[in-house]
Amino acid sequence: MQKNFVAVFLEKVEQINAGRSIYASAGAFLCVCFMLGLANLICHFGLHIDLAYLVRDLIFIMAFYFFLPPLILWVAKGRLPGGGN
Repeated sequence: MQKNFVAVFLEKVEQINAGRSIYASAGAFLCVCFMLGLANLICHFGLHIDLAYLVRDLIFIMAFYFFLPPLILWVAKGRLPGGGN
């Protein structure tokens, strides 16, 4: 029997989220932002290359990666993943 599209979509979103709570996603997002900022500083002062235009886009993409799956699961299931309310 074939699953419907919504069930398959939510299953894939749960796999992308990997059981992370919203707090784990926020912590990982802050770590990624810190690493991107550090890489930008190294490139700016060490290599004399300004990557600010790229870092801004990468931070935006990482925000989608870390916060969109919990938001979709919260809207679809009525609860946050990872035991949150």
